Amino acid sequence: MIIETMDFGFVEIREEDIINFPLGVYAFREHKKFVVLQNPDSAWMLHLQSIDGPKPRFILLDPYMFVSDYSPILPSEADEIFGTRDPSKLSIFVIAFIPGNIRDMTVNFKSPIIIDFDRKIGAQLILENPGYEVRTRLFGSEDE
Repeated sequence: MIIETMDFGFVEIREEDIINFPLGVYAFREHKKFVVLQNPDSAWMLHLQSIDGPKPRFILLDPYMFVSDYSPILPSEADEIFGTRDPSKLSIFVIAFIPGNIRDMTVNFKSPIIIDFDRKIGAQLILENPGYEVRTRLFGSEDE
């Protein structure tokens, strides 16, 4: 199957790589089918690409690369969607917003993208952890 992506033009994907997001992603509830693409220029960056067109596309990062003690407490909805609330049985990614200057990049630690690659199902859920923010800078500002 050929899809149009935001960053890589037209790419071929396999049907079995499509991940169903039954609830969509926040602000994009109508988009239910995505694929995770590797970024050929950045091994640490993944792209969650809608199969319906170039938008939406989300940049995904491994939260443990930046916060070694990231300990997400999944809400009860995780049980309904994935059959577990145990984060060690799922793949968890944070969405990054990267403006013109990468030093201004922020990530959403509060509402990660959660994927069960074996069952091909995903969701964006709000964690029960009170200390995680929706916009967290990964790099200090230049005047710090």
